[in-house]
Amino acid sequence: MLIVTNTAATLLKAAKTAEGASTRAGIRLWRGTIPRPAQHGAIAVGFAIRDDPEPGDQAFEQNGLRIFVQDTLVEALDGRKLDVRIGNVNTELVFR
Repeated sequence: MLIVTNTAATLLKAAKTAEGASTRAGIRLWRGTIPRPAQHGAIAVGFAIRDDPEPGDQAFEQNGLRIFVQDTLVEALDGRKLDVRIGNVNTELVFR
């Protein structure tokens, strides 16, 4: 299962608040597309604020945040950790 760090959950909850989402809304992770050429084995992951999971999504809650993972991503993200990298100029979500 994907692990969401407290820092990542805090950042995503702030994004929900900024968008005016309900407190019950969650974050959906979905498989995106990578422009060619891509690193071998690389996948793109999109994030969206949703009230409910889509049929087939894996749904769970960590650190007070509801997470919905598209069925095609479950295996690829199993055992990975969603975290935050804070740089000099920007902050970004990263998978470790």
